[in-house]
Amino acid sequence: MRFNPVLDKLTAYRAGPPISEIRRRFDLDKIAMLSANEVPWGPFPEVVEAMKAALDGLNRYPDGACDELRRLVAGRRGVAEDYLVFGNGSCELLMLLGQALLSPENHTVFPHPSFVMYQIIAVSHEAPYSAVPLTGLDYDLEAMLAAVQDNTSLLIICNPNNPTGSYLQPAVVKRFLERVPSDTVVVLDEAYGEFVTSPGPDSAAWLAEHPNLVILHTFSKIYGLAGLRIGYGIAHPQIVQALDKIRQPFNVDSLAQVAAIESLRRPERVEERRNRIAAERSRLAHRLFEMGVPCHPSEANFLLVDVTGLGIPGPEVAQALLERGVLTRSGYAMGCPGWIRVTIGEAEEGELFLSAMADLRETPSKVALAHAMDDLDADALSLES
Repeated sequence: MRFNPVLDKLTAYRAGPPISEIRRRFDLDKIAMLSANEVPWGPFPEVVEAMKAALDGLNRYPDGACDELRRLVAGRRGVAEDYLVFGNGSCELLMLLGQALLSPENHTVFPHPSFVMYQIIAVSHEAPYSAVPLTGLDYDLEAMLAAVQDNTSLLIICNPNNPTGSYLQPAVVKRFLERVPSDTVVVLDEAYGEFVTSPGPDSAAWLAEHPNLVILHTFSKIYGLAGLRIGYGIAHPQIVQALDKIRQPFNVDSLAQVAAIESLRRPERVEERRNRIAAERSRLAHRLFEMGVPCHPSEANFLLVDVTGLGIPGPEVAQALLERGVLTRSGYAMGCPGWIRVTIGEAEEGELFLSAMADLRETPSKVALAHAMDDLDADALSLES
């Protein structure tokens, strides 16, 4: 079989073990799911009822143009309908942008660490790329501008950034956008934008002045629809038409469209969730501070937590928390060594996490114990001699 040789440069995503297996293996009664940046709540009640009513029509293909959803989003975001493209989550739209814009001749720029898909789409299209390091876990926009080359076709900013939670104020993003060459497409990935507590002007208003801008949103996060996979992009019609040429027909299923439509009709429930997440995020950050455990300021539904001061080595922390019933994401797998990413969940899950962290804070390090034993052995040998 003659596979594409670029596959040798990629690694398949491996999901973690099922919850039932974790529960059985470590004999756990409670588990806190704080690893995947999901919200702890399902779809809004009205969304569930709307999906139930739509079940009888699943023998038919979905609306390939997402017409009703398109009209609703266009009205909410103040853009023309032909400025919208819909996908199987915003991840699919990122992959389509890679297909449309990247090649061995076209360079791309993105921050590091950030969402892993940015590097994956570059590598899969054999495109040269500049993964611009963060400075103190925040964007270095000057370095990103300096990385732009004559053949840079794509530049990506995740705001708030995953996995750090760092947030760039709209005025800062706008000034940055004005300095990027007009023939470089700038993707503003706002997957976590709905969690920002003090949002500024809607970035969609910049499209008239910057036709090279693409704004991505998802229903997977604050709307609680991660299991349905639906997202959308706002872009100049020229870019939308390019993506429409390569996306598969009927790429957004019927139930996902129904759920997204009904979700958008419930802004008051979105506001309620934003406030609940912000309150729990603040509570956890304060409790960690009292514990002597720093975390990075975040405007997303997660915290990046410093684990270098715990009683065990940093690379062991995520596994140690798992054994205590708390699923988190190790920073060592995301380019953030010495940190873990912790999704904001229910208060009960937060308490389980804090209790586990307090336990690890008091746990003697295996490395430190080994060194202590070596020192004791050395002392014993010196006394014997």
